[in-house]
Amino acid sequence: MLLWNNEFRKPEVAGVSGHMGIRELKAFVAVAERGNLAVAAESLFLSTPAISAQLAKLEQELGAVLLDRTRKPARLTGAGQAVLTRAREVLNLYERIGDAIAERTELVGNFVLGSIPTALTSVIPRALLALRQAHPHLQVRIHHGQSPSFVAQLCQGEIDAAIISEPRDLPAGLVWEAFAKEPVMVIAPASAKNKNDERLLREYPYIRFNRHFWVSRQIEEALTARRIVLRESMELDSLEAIALMVRHGLGVSIIPVSHESFLRFHKLRAVPLGRPPVSRAIGLAQRAGNPKMRLTSALLQALQRAADLP
Repeated sequence: MLLWNNEFRKPEVAGVSGHMGIRELKAFVAVAERGNLAVAAESLFLSTPAISAQLAKLEQELGAVLLDRTRKPARLTGAGQAVLTRAREVLNLYERIGDAIAERTELVGNFVLGSIPTALTSVIPRALLALRQAHPHLQVRIHHGQSPSFVAQLCQGEIDAAIISEPRDLPAGLVWEAFAKEPVMVIAPASAKNKNDERLLREYPYIRFNRHFWVSRQIEEALTARRIVLRESMELDSLEAIALMVRHGLGVSIIPVSHESFLRFHKLRAVPLGRPPVSRAIGLAQRAGNPKMRLTSALLQALQRAADLP
């Protein structure tokens, strides 16, 4: 997890009794969405006792038990279900407070972004640098992982947006917009010269990119259509680990390549998969009617510009 964290902080917003604040509401929503105090605490960079104390304070202020702690995982009570909807509304409004006092062209607030690994080493650094220069009071937190997990987190409201590959079936309530394409390449040791993609795949052991990634299904379909039989030797979910294995001559692999610098750094040879070459589209996914639409629009523009750079 990466954290871009400036010194900007929003003022505490008083609650019903004058003592309940945004921190308590954030703690409650985090626990309600995750069903686990430890996991919720980690997401807010708090200790478990701290988030437990905030939850207890909120329950005391409201005079109601919001969470049934006797169950594993913990579940909301009837009162908790009622409060959760209102708490989310308050937090969404709170995120927009900065817009009322900031310059009209400046964006402020907190933003949680999920990203697939290839984007973290290609477009994201350049896009975030441009975004930070234009909006210095914006706080961005980044999680890396797989596209399917980010779709689930978007549906549950755990993240604000996610950079993912093109989904085949996007759940209702989510929208996705492409901003770049990544070529899917057969990577091989530098010594494997003058061989096309099919010869590389037939002659070398195959190191599979984790089959749970969406792009793996695209790769399998391309191979099946050409009736290429592989000699699978291992399966890894880290592009860096795959590159090291290939570099040391343990086999070849098929992966999306975000930038030629990845190949140069690992001293690999790469040839396109198929004719025409296979590629995958990557884009920004978010909830329809996202209350942080201004932020996601600015981010998407920055990503589009970064993707166009050589």
